[in-house]
Amino acid sequence: MRWLQPLVVDGEVRTCPGCGAYRDWIVFCLRDDSVWLRCRAGHETKEPGLDAAWFNRHSGPVDRFHPTLQEGLRHLGH
Repeated sequence: MRWLQPLVVDGEVRTCPGCGAYRDWIVFCLRDDSVWLRCRAGHETKEPGLDAAWFNRHSGPVDRFHPTLQEGLRHLGH
C-alpha cells in the first residue's frame, strides 16, 4: 500500500536509512508477517516496529499475497 504521510512508529517518525526520506512510502506485509518499507528512491528496509495486524488495520482488504518483496514491487510496477 502507499503511505504518503510521515510514518510514525512508537512515537518516532521513520526515516529511510539510505536517503533520509520520511514520507511517501510503499508498505508491504509479506507472508511471514514482516513489514517492509520502500522509499521513492528505491531503498528498502524491514520495519520491526510494525506487524501484520497494523498493516491490516490500515490497508483495507488484501487483494493479493506476494511471497517476496521483489514480486510485490513488480505487481505495483516498480
